[in-house]
Amino acid sequence: MRRLVLGDVVPLDAAKVWAVIGDFSGMHKWAPIVESESTEVTAKGKVRTLGLRGGRTVVELMVSEGEHHYSYSLDRADMASYVSTVSVVPLADGVCRIELIVDFEPAEGVDQTEATDGFLKFLGGNLKAMKRAAAAA
Repeated sequence: MRRLVLGDVVPLDAAKVWAVIGDFSGMHKWAPIVESESTEVTAKGKVRTLGLRGGRTVVELMVSEGEHHYSYSLDRADMASYVSTVSVVPLADGVCRIELIVDFEPAEGVDQTEATDGFLKFLGGNLKAMKRAAAAA
């Protein structure tokens, strides 16, 4: 399993940042690519369905959650395994770190370097959007 971690320090209180980015059912608060979203509780757990710009739909299953983190999985044809984590780590009064983690195993025949580059781009874009939305809140 490969793990990618990307994060940045934010000069804001962790609770304030988490109020913006920590709602599994509120991704639209920080992600402008999300045009629609719904969450339902199923026998497997919370399932989030995102309608993205360009007509793509993504379905994600929450696999764990805590005070300032949640993790979700999704089925991807190019991945044997995929879990992503969003977290906010309090560092000091009025300072925290947004941390994004992707744990993945490429499917047979998928180039690991290409997958890694794609995920790093994905994480970087999300981190930038999260920081912008938290600062504006």
